[in-house]
Amino acid sequence: MKIIRRENLGEYGMYPIQIPNNRQDWVAYGKDNMYPNFLLELMHKSAIHGAIQNGKHELTIGDGIDFDWDGLTPEATARLNKLYYTANAKESLNEVYYKLAYDQIIFGGYALQIVWSKDRQSVAEIYHTDFSKIRAGKPDENGVINSYYYSDDWSQYKKKEYAPVAIKSFDINDRQDPVQLIYVKDYFPSQYYYPSPSYVASIPYVLIDHEIGEFHLNNIQNGLSPNFILNIASGIPTEEEQDEFFRNVKAELVGSRGQKVMVTFSEGKEGAPEIIPIAISDADKQFLTLNESVMQQLLTANRLTSPALMGVKTPGQLGTTQELESAFEIYYAQVISKIQKQINKSIDKILTINLIPTNVEIIKPTLISNSLTESIQARVLTINELRDDLGYEALPTNGDILLS
Repeated sequence: MKIIRRENLGEYGMYPIQIPNNRQDWVAYGKDNMYPNFLLELMHKSAIHGAIQNGKHELTIGDGIDFDWDGLTPEATARLNKLYYTANAKESLNEVYYKLAYDQIIFGGYALQIVWSKDRQSVAEIYHTDFSKIRAGKPDENGVINSYYYSDDWSQYKKKEYAPVAIKSFDINDRQDPVQLIYVKDYFPSQYYYPSPSYVASIPYVLIDHEIGEFHLNNIQNGLSPNFILNIASGIPTEEEQDEFFRNVKAELVGSRGQKVMVTFSEGKEGAPEIIPIAISDADKQFLTLNESVMQQLLTANRLTSPALMGVKTPGQLGTTQELESAFEIYYAQVISKIQKQINKSIDKILTINLIPTNVEIIKPTLISNSLTESIQARVLTINELRDDLGYEALPTNGDILLS
């Protein structure tokens, strides 16, 4: 017997339940306190969802971070160089930013651990802290969260090695604690402790996409339903006789196409074998329709008008070079730049504390037409456009046609 576990989609499909518990010093992140792990699993459940979020991340980090170095004093330049190349003992600021961007996209928030200098006058080091491992502490009487809690594995937090450790919330006016946590989340009404990702409304469709894949895989691997039933109404033979009979049936009736046969034995007067065909379900057609719905819902939830930007192919929707470039500019302005601004605020705050009068900038990635694969370029770029990308002069004739 196969046991099928069903989850309550209301819990995971919408916003995480977040209610303080009197027995704990922190607020559970979801009913089972494991909502962020659920979001991480979604990245592996749907190829479309994973491609969109990874593509969003690549656009967010662009070609790296930069600053307006002009006008900085030698002292400020030295301080910025140190932060840029050694944000901490192991990572550059670019590497930290890379991780912050991933957390912001997957969870809708990020956590940045800062280490004050010994004199408490500047930030000596900054570290990315895995957002999925942070839990908000209970607010004080003024509604302020003074501490957050970190555990390497919240599913085993009662074990000594995974016991939650309190980290003081970042407070520029109270620098007594050498290590503090900058905790940033997207605002949404009633979501006081934890954020919800921007794609939250599409989560049921991410799960549907996963189930569609499972359905087809099971059909191929296991042949979940037989093609016909062979009923033998001449009495019930012994177990050994049944095995022998079934081997003969497989040899005679099951061809290279792998038809599935269900054999039954029963008492009957006639004794003649009865073949009962099993109608094949049209589930495959239903799943094709469902596939289209899943794609549309995932694109809408991520505000993506051109899936080709993320490497997601949709028949008949590739578009011209101009259309892709236009889609890129719109998506970058409406979605990507807002993600960047959220993270940049925290970096800029640290720059101000360290007396570095400049702001972080993201080097915008290369235009989409220059980053397309060769096969796609051949379909959307003219001959002269390709020649221009390669540094060749335009052809005087036939240069405005597509290669394919």
